[in-house]
Amino acid sequence: MKKKHYCWMLCLIAVGTMAFTAYKNVLDQLRIAEDEAKDYIFGNFKVGDLSFPRTSALKALATGQRASTVKELGDYIRKYVNSAEFAQAYKEARDAAKPADPADKASKLKTRIEELERDIKTAQEDMKSATGDMKKLYEATLTMQKEELAALKDPKHPKHKMYLQDVDDAGFGDDGDQHKQAVKDFEHDWPATVKDLVKIRLKEFLAFTADIDFSAKLVEKGGRMRFADPKLEAKDEAWKRCFRSGKETIAAARAYAQQWLKELN
Repeated sequence: MKKKHYCWMLCLIAVGTMAFTAYKNVLDQLRIAEDEAKDYIFGNFKVGDLSFPRTSALKALATGQRASTVKELGDYIRKYVNSAEFAQAYKEARDAAKPADPADKASKLKTRIEELERDIKTAQEDMKSATGDMKKLYEATLTMQKEELAALKDPKHPKHKMYLQDVDDAGFGDDGDQHKQAVKDFEHDWPATVKDLVKIRLKEFLAFTADIDFSAKLVEKGGRMRFADPKLEAKDEAWKRCFRSGKETIAAARAYAQQWLKELN
């Protein structure tokens, strides 16, 4: 099953409940190196993940000023995503993920013929020193290899189609349908531009946080607070993390995402 894409906004959600004062910027407050922050932001955008560096500073920060914190961190994320550094990193990752062009049937056939010719030559050399059952095994193997080679070289051979199908099934390259599907999946998962990527992630975040009921009842079970509604309790950790961030934080993050998306359209 394809992994769900949640939200690039985790950075906002994870620290949106905290006030930032007497620090030069958000990263200073969280005691997170800029390189580490960029790695997390890039990863979240690239695959739609929810992750954020954990530091002792997170728990020590006071609550309050959520909307302003969301904007501050959102501005930092946006600046990095719009940078040439991010664009280059995304291009390299996208190029590496691009499905390789499949070999055509002629190329696959040529590859198999060359392989058989090498194998036959090697078997003939090895058979010179073989005796007994081993020699019989070489002879049987050579008989099969020579038959396949002759069939592949002659389209009129009665077994040509059978051996040609074996070449395709053996994995000497994806067939046309497989490659088309791979390309389709790639284009879905890896949009052509950073702008397209950002638009997808913003829409995913807005959809994911659209129906969070912040008034949902919690009950204590086994020393932990859990949702009274079994359906909500069955929600994944990403959804629960958004819930715990609170209505003010999510509302601010959604407003930021909506405005960014509006400017991209």
